[in-house]
This record gives sequence, C-alpha cells and structure tokens, in this order.
Amino acid sequence: MADPIHANWHYPRTELANKILKGFQVGLAERFTIFAPRKRGKTEFVQRDVAPLAKEQGILVVYVDFWRDKASPAMAFATAVMAARREQESWFTNLLSQSTLKASLNLFGNDLSMELSPQKKQAEKKIAEAAFEELEATRKPILLLLDEVQHLATDPAFGDFTAALRSFMTARSDEKIKGIFTGSSQEGLAQLFKRTKAPFYNASSTLDFPDLDEHFVRFELAVFQRVTGGVQLNAVRANDVFESMARAPGRFTDLLRRMALEEVHDIDEGVSRFADSLIEEENQLFSEVWQTLHPMDRALLIMISRGKHKGFYSEQCKAQLLQLYPEFDPTKNSMIQNALNRLKSNTVNAIYSAEHGVWQFADPAFEKFVQSTDKASGIHKANNSGS
Repeated sequence: MADPIHANWHYPRTELANKILKGFQVGLAERFTIFAPRKRGKTEFVQRDVAPLAKEQGILVVYVDFWRDKASPAMAFATAVMAARREQESWFTNLLSQSTLKASLNLFGNDLSMELSPQKKQAEKKIAEAAFEELEATRKPILLLLDEVQHLATDPAFGDFTAALRSFMTARSDEKIKGIFTGSSQEGLAQLFKRTKAPFYNASSTLDFPDLDEHFVRFELAVFQRVTGGVQLNAVRANDVFESMARAPGRFTDLLRRMALEEVHDIDEGVSRFADSLIEEENQLFSEVWQTLHPMDRALLIMISRGKHKGFYSEQCKAQLLQLYPEFDPTKNSMIQNALNRLKSNTVNAIYSAEHGVWQFADPAFEKFVQSTDKASGIHKANNSGS
C-alpha cells in the first residue's frame, strides 16, 4: 500500500488564488484580508496555492507567521525575510556587527536568542528596519503573506512595529509591495482593520474564504482510493462526517489519513475508532480554556451555544443566566458587559459581534465543545431560547 503520509492530500483552490493575484495585477487591490475560524485551511491556501503561483510570476514571497515568535512580531517578520531571501546570516550579521547588540542566530531552527543592550525595543526596531531595507533593496515585486495577523492587536507594545509595517506597505509611490492578511479572530480583525482608529483601517479589502463542500470531499476520497489501492468510501456518509466536523478540512483529512494508515476501509468504523482521538488534543485545549473562564463567562457561552445570540439584558435572559450562575446579580448589567468584553478579547477570542448586539462563536469547534459540555453537565434545558 502507498504511504498516505506522502500522498498529496492538498485540495487546491486555484481559482481563488488566481483571482487574488489577478486583482493585484490589474490594480483592483493592493492588500486582501482573509479571516476564517481555525482549521479552515487559510495557511495551507496561502502557502500551497497563492505562493507557488506568485513565484511563477517572478514575485518574491515572504510568509510571516506572527505566532512563531509571539513575544516579538518584529523578530517573526525579520526571520521570515531572512528565509525568503536565502541570505539569512549575511545581512543580519552585518547589522549586528554595526550595533551594540549581542545575538546568536540558529539558522536551522530560525530561533533568535538575544542579549539586548541597551533596550529590547530599540534593538527590535533596528532589526525590523533592516528587514524593510532588505526588501526595498530587491528589484522584484514582493508579496507579504501575514498569517495570524490579529496577534498584532494583542499587546500595545506591538504598536510601533505595526505602524512601521503599515507605513512600509501603504506609504509608497510605487506598487512594489502587495499583501495578504490572514487570521482567525474577528475581534482582532476589527481592531486592526475595521475601526476608525485601527492601524490598518481602510488599508485592505476583505475577501470571502468560503467553506469547502462536497467537491473537497470527493477529492479527498479519490486520494484515499489511490493510496489504498482502490478502496472506495461511501461518499454520502463521508459528506455527513465532514458536516459533523464543522466543515473543517484539516480534521476530515486527518481522519482519512489515519484510516489509510491503519487500513480501515469503512468510514463509520474510522469515525468510531479514530474521531475521538483526533479531536482529543483540541478538546483538551478547549477544556483548559474553559476551566480558566469566569463562571459568568461560561454561562453566557452556554446560552449562545443554545441559540441565544442577543438580548442578554432582557429579564428573560437574566433569569436563564441566574439558573446557570446562581451568583449572578440581575440588577448589575455590568456583569454581563464585563463577561462579553472578556470573551471577545484577543486573549480568549471566544465570540465576536457579527452585528451590533449580536454575538456568535469565533470557532464552530469550540461551540460544539460548549454544547457537549452543557449536555454532559446535566443542566441542559430542552427549551432552547432563540435569538
């Protein structure tokens, strides 16, 4: 049997990638923003669909994962530039030799450990400036793929780098720099792009990133058939499984890969044997988040998971919150507002406001976790309240 680990399970979104690059070429936009819940394939799309097509067109592609170095977006950006230019040591070492910085660069892991003198902020500023200068020096057009960009909104200390990045990308007389922002936090999106005081306000066009459908399922089933030497899975049942996974392509592909590896040739048996273990790690992360939440926050999440998306200050809603959290004081609207603020924060990133006063889960998988937790608790009410 072929090794499924090396099979090409990637489902190409070539049409969308071409649409974006054409938009750049004809001047329809300089920057696009793609936001969708976790495990929807955003990173795979920009790395495996957009990047190769852009490189074929002679564009220098720089992929930056701002979660790679959460403490320093400037360092994450600089190391990404080094990787893209394939001159990691030379220009960076020259910079260090001309400054008071003491640093070591692990080229294999792209880890950057530094002893900073006199101040970390000034050191990072110099390194970011060097990265910008390096990009300016190349004659190629440049495409910045800025992943998990909402992280820039999590700490005021990142403000200087964020402002410098915006200036580098937007305050130009040429069309050299294009950009695609991707992320999973709707609240982060608002803080960076939508509010009038946001650093990237009016600087990017939001692009829909549609859920995958039965075409994706058929593609993955064809890969499964190929790597198993001809085994065909039930397409209708596979579609149902994909729906039950909140249309998360990564989860569905992981299931098929595990089935192929273990030579399980029935989709129901695969779900029975592997689905729980595949989501166990994610649910463990959700459980850890859940345990850290204030009881009031949990009560609101349970209500949203039951279908209550607005009207939290109504007497009916307050009565339900009191059932879920007996220490809730219905006379204090501030308790509700504080809980909503905590849940929408970039630290928790559990909910977002789709429109004024209407709240939804940022991640459908977390919503399913809350629904399961609610039912398992024994306090789930059959009479769900609608929005």
